[in-house]
Amino acid sequence: MKILLSGALMVLVAGCSNHPMECALGTPRADCLPGTKGYAERQRRADQAEAVEAARNATDDAKCRSYGAVPGTDTYVNCRVQLDK
Repeated sequence: MKILLSGALMVLVAGCSNHPMECALGTPRADCLPGTKGYAERQRRADQAEAVEAARNATDDAKCRSYGAVPGTDTYVNCRVQLDK
């Protein structure tokens, strides 16, 4: 009986090796599998960072255009480089 219980416990523990408890509880980790709270949180943070970057790019573009810089010109590129600093 002990051998059977030990075997079942080992199977359960092995099944958790790709699904860490942290992922199930919502801690974002690189190895969280889809369907876990950790994976969803990691995706949410990535989407949020992408939205912030897109907003910053739009603001910088508008600022450089307001100076009369046309996208694709050296003036525009220099403007964007200065704003990135």
